[in-house]
Amino acid sequence: MNPDGTGNQPSDDQQGHHGQWGQSPYDAPQSGYPPQYPQSGPPQYPGEQWTSPYGQEPGYAQPGYAQPGYAQPGDGQPAPGWGPPDVKVGTVPLRPLGLGDLYGGAVAAIRSNPGVMVGFTAAAVVIMQVLTVLAQIPLTRIATDADADSDEGVGELLAAMGASFGVGIIAAIGSLLLTAVLTVAAARSVLGDRTSSGQALRAVGPRLLPLIGLALLQALIILVPTLLVGVLVFAVAMAAGSGGPVVAVLVGLLLFLVLVVGYLAVVPAFALSNTTVVLERVGPIAALRRGFDLQRPGFWRVLGILLLSSLIVGVIAIIVSIPFAVGGMIIDDGADTDNLAGATLASLAIVSIGTTISQIITAPFMAGVQALLYVDQRMRNEQFDAVLRDEAMRRWQTGAPGVPTDLLWQHKPQPAPSWY
Repeated sequence: MNPDGTGNQPSDDQQGHHGQWGQSPYDAPQSGYPPQYPQSGPPQYPGEQWTSPYGQEPGYAQPGYAQPGYAQPGDGQPAPGWGPPDVKVGTVPLRPLGLGDLYGGAVAAIRSNPGVMVGFTAAAVVIMQVLTVLAQIPLTRIATDADADSDEGVGELLAAMGASFGVGIIAAIGSLLLTAVLTVAAARSVLGDRTSSGQALRAVGPRLLPLIGLALLQALIILVPTLLVGVLVFAVAMAAGSGGPVVAVLVGLLLFLVLVVGYLAVVPAFALSNTTVVLERVGPIAALRRGFDLQRPGFWRVLGILLLSSLIVGVIAIIVSIPFAVGGMIIDDGADTDNLAGATLASLAIVSIGTTISQIITAPFMAGVQALLYVDQRMRNEQFDAVLRDEAMRRWQTGAPGVPTDLLWQHKPQPAPSWY
């Protein structure tokens, strides 16, 4: 553990011993993955007792993890219960993850990095909620029956709309930054690295513009079909004559269902691309393409986990927010709420407190699940668990990382065996 809390991140005097940082070790012609270790037989990991499911150690074709399986049975398929040794040096086992592993790993990431996962989240959410409440103050001062034709009324309305729009942009960028910081912390914790808020921010800083670009690209993918559906429904209503409204409603419902199905179809790719643009350090288009590639094997599993996680997070947010919403209604009872905000400033502040608490609880968990789901998809489909185990072994043997954790995610994909 370094004094700055980076866990196993290398110091400057170690860089010469372990190779040149800044040059990916995967491009080195004489090394590359998998590394070769001096001992043979099943490697022993810190805190892990390796046992063979057959009662004895299987033979290895060569040291390390050169092949995804060790001693493959005759037909190329593993025997029941056979697989890589269950190695865990961080928040999750270094093997394909189950649902319990994902959720347990997300919680473990929060516990191992409370400063960034809780502290930074709290600071970011509080700032965004304070700005949101401040932006609504002008709306509480404009009555719903105000004279919209007067210059004063128009000026107040434009000022309120401008403030709300500006705060909305700031909140959106802040949300992207927060999710990226939490993603870095959760990903590093897979190998047991602990991350401070400053370290995570420095890692995320160069990725902010690609993150914004990816968000805009995803918004276009959602908004363009939605606008086309709206135009089509309007055209149908105009062309149908007297029965236009009924036909428009029926066509609109049908197309709405198509939009919902289409949206669900891109949810896994969007979630994985958000993680990819941060960890793999690629551009928005490459990240989106990579997200579709990652979600293709096991699409339904990824979609199910994301929907279940969103449901859990939504239920928690509702439970936490209800008391504050009730408190806001009590404050507004009998008060003058005839304004564009539809509530008093005190009520808005109370409701905002509930929103803040719910986001502090749910944002780290959801970001952790998405980051670990990305790692899981790579382990299932790209033999990335072997890469992580090799690095874990190297760190255990030498006491220092052979590859910085942030560079591991840029390892080129390798096809996984069919039994993964």
